[in-house]
Amino acid sequence: MNLTLPELETSIDGADFSAAATLRPRPEPGLSRAALRALEAAFNQPFLLVDVECGDLNYAAPHGLVCDFYSRLAVIQEVASRGVPEVIEEESPLSMIAVPLRQLEQGPTLAAVGLILTTSVANEAEIASAARLFGIDARRAFEWSQRNEAWNPRVALHLAESTVENIRQRTKLAHLEHEITEAVGHARDSCVELGLLHRLARGLDVSQGPDDLWRSAVAWLAEAVPAQCIVAVARRDAEGIQSALFGDNGPAELYFGEYPVEPRALCDMMERVGAAARRSLVMNRAHTSAPTWDFPTIRELASVPVLQGTRLEGWLLAINHAGADGDEFCEFGTAEIRLLESVSTILGVHRHNTHLFARQGDLFAASVRALTSAIDAKDPYTHGHSERVARVAVCIAQELDLDKELLDTIYLGGLLHDIGKIGIDDNILKKAGPLTPEEHDHIKRHPQLGYDILRGVTQLQKILPIVLHHHESWDGSGYPHGLKAEATPLVARIAAVADAFDAMSSDRPYRRGMADEQLDEVIRAGAGRQWDPNVVDAFFACRDQIRRAAHDQLIGAVPIDPLRWID
Repeated sequence: MNLTLPELETSIDGADFSAAATLRPRPEPGLSRAALRALEAAFNQPFLLVDVECGDLNYAAPHGLVCDFYSRLAVIQEVASRGVPEVIEEESPLSMIAVPLRQLEQGPTLAAVGLILTTSVANEAEIASAARLFGIDARRAFEWSQRNEAWNPRVALHLAESTVENIRQRTKLAHLEHEITEAVGHARDSCVELGLLHRLARGLDVSQGPDDLWRSAVAWLAEAVPAQCIVAVARRDAEGIQSALFGDNGPAELYFGEYPVEPRALCDMMERVGAAARRSLVMNRAHTSAPTWDFPTIRELASVPVLQGTRLEGWLLAINHAGADGDEFCEFGTAEIRLLESVSTILGVHRHNTHLFARQGDLFAASVRALTSAIDAKDPYTHGHSERVARVAVCIAQELDLDKELLDTIYLGGLLHDIGKIGIDDNILKKAGPLTPEEHDHIKRHPQLGYDILRGVTQLQKILPIVLHHHESWDGSGYPHGLKAEATPLVARIAAVADAFDAMSSDRPYRRGMADEQLDEVIRAGAGRQWDPNVVDAFFACRDQIRRAAHDQLIGAVPIDPLRWID
């Protein structure tokens, strides 16, 4: 409702004036109202709040004097443009002052307008003339004068200016404090996020499965996010088959903290959320207090999806905010979601990369098998020889207490030690009878041929000494380089014993394999001449195990970690 000033006579203070103005019941800017209240407190009397651009009266206190400011609007506008409080007009014992408020905030140009008493008044006659000048009832003006103290106009203007400046500075300080608080909070959140991401990045080894990394991530998130529980839950399909989120044989969920619901119920809850569960989601008490919410132990929930490509693998959840603000429960917001999203993205990419890496490992193992099969196809009479040499060599290496990496190298080298036979003439390789010296020299080329075949494969550099030197002898009479004693790498000296053992124990078209007793005598006699005596000692120390390995014809998957060989 719009009221003209004459209509305000009964609703405000019964004033008698003819100037027209409008009181609009609309929200005033907060800082200007704060300044107005500060002025009223400083002078202990009400002021009017005037929009000097259009002449609207935005505020008038019910117990104040509503003076005729409208006829002086042009002067008030000039005062507002200068930005300094001034006396608009005066007639003893009253002065009208205008206090500009424009510099406090964006919006309409506002000014506080009010009357101040400049001298004490003893009777109504002393104020009657001034009251008529400002459009105020003389009796009301006299009653007002008895409740207010007299001001020196210069002191009053200085007080008004200081009051508004104080509000302005306090407002500026509050704004700066707010910015600092936000900056500190953002820096704290960023520091926590960077610290967590740094810890995750240190664990991003795709040669390791995702299970351990997920467990660490959930525990680290529990330190960074104020939640009752942090949960990573794998999605189940319509048939109840669990996603391989944490690895092929991983758990259904990983959590840290106090679990508020059963794991299966939590997965069902996320499935019921539907399509919304494929994006980041925050549900605080406005959602969880609804009658349709079926999980009363979950008050607050922050959820982000874990995607492998476009496939939804599961969710990373923060459940029930653990902080409190006075008597009010805190809620999850953008800080928690951003942290969960960063971790989820990294872990989702890691899961995808480990899957690709595992496929590379499978491809590598299959390639090794294919090369081994190619060797066997070249000489069907020695079928399985490479596999048996690999197994026997590993037995000897274990007896020598070599580490796992060397065991893998020896096994792989055993599988491929004869790869050079691919380049040997079939007629010579498959000859049923004894070889001529020339034919023997031709076959002796296979270590060098094998080395040449594999030396360009970066992942197989460690097995090249086995391929090249498995026919070297302890006394230097071997080939291709005639190395003596420990000049031949240990892995090759081990493979040499394993190769000789299988060659002598296997049947050939032109001879039967040696009996165990005869074979053992040959190997003992060759210690220190053809073979490393320490390797021979290790051979006999695990002789029974070697016998079992040599007679095991079941050639299954490569018993090494193929991922070790993938760069």
